Amino acid sequence: MIATVPGLWLPRRRKEGPCPVSRGLGRLAAFLWVSSLCWQAAWAQSSVSGQVINGTTGRPAVNQKVELLTLGEGMNATKETLTGQGGRFTFDQVELAPSSPHILLRTIYRGVNYNRSLSTTSELEDPQLLTIYETAPQLADVGVSMPFMIALAHGNELRIEHQYLLTNDSQPRRTLANSLSTFEFDTPDSPLDLKVSVLGLGRIPLPQQPLIRDGGGYRINYPMKPGINEIWVAYNVRFPSDDRQLKFRLLNGTDHSQLFVKPSDLQVTGTGVVSTGIDSRTESATFHITRIAEGEFLNLRIAGEAPEHSPHDGHDHGEDSQFRVVRLPNRVYEQRTLILGILAALALAIIFYALGQQSRERLHQQARKGKKKRS
Repeated sequence: MIATVPGLWLPRRRKEGPCPVSRGLGRLAAFLWVSSLCWQAAWAQSSVSGQVINGTTGRPAVNQKVELLTLGEGMNATKETLTGQGGRFTFDQVELAPSSPHILLRTIYRGVNYNRSLSTTSELEDPQLLTIYETAPQLADVGVSMPFMIALAHGNELRIEHQYLLTNDSQPRRTLANSLSTFEFDTPDSPLDLKVSVLGLGRIPLPQQPLIRDGGGYRINYPMKPGINEIWVAYNVRFPSDDRQLKFRLLNGTDHSQLFVKPSDLQVTGTGVVSTGIDSRTESATFHITRIAEGEFLNLRIAGEAPEHSPHDGHDHGEDSQFRVVRLPNRVYEQRTLILGILAALALAIIFYALGQQSRERLHQQARKGKKKRS
């Protein structure tokens, strides 16, 4: 069988036999090509070593199962092992293939996933540390705040987004794990398209199923690990007119909160709501909401005309969509719904990123101040 090298023409055989020069060049090219493939494969392979520590007890976790998963098209478990003395583990010949450039180290303890993501060869070579925690169904040192709220008007409807931060400062450090509830929130009556996500590893949204809470509102049961846990709640509310009366309880209260409203020319009033101007990055009107005690209501009135468009444009509406298009000479007018939807989605994305960065930095600063006072 004759092996051909891509890009190399086989020498044409003549009656007097093959040309020795062409044959030699072909063999040299084939050798270099195969050698380069072997070198690349060897370079992409590495061993991954690390340790699993119990962050509650401060001791190594012995005989703890650790999985190595590839993150390409889906998530596939490729290797697994048990920790030995000192809670240490090793995976040999780990390949960071171009088709799946990310791998994930995962260990499950007391039913809770603890992960670490690796995406470069240098990260593979570094010692890896996985920290697990004991669990508790209730913890005293857990605080919930709502640093930001977004209200995007389209017609008489409002698209509402809440950012909640659940801070687990338990000592000793433990994970809040309760099959009934780890976080609770309220919404106005009859919310539409209610979605809840917890930001996981790499700030990837992990969708959660909202469950009905006794006494009104909703709950989720996602485990809340030590540190800051970020939760996003989003829904739509329809009103009979453009005089939109928004009312719901803050089950955990909040010391302070910022409200972003778009379009910026809407009239916003409410108890404890103070205008703070226009945010230049998002072109939203900004407001400060003063302290709201646990279980008290937030009352807002957002009045004024807003363009009719769907904040979900750009997503798949499904094959049974009943939208009818009337073609007009003006192409901008033709695409007005799509353009407004894209602008709305971009505005929300910018707001989410900016608000997340600000809230995390503020909490880190508070934590540093608290450590200095205790020391």
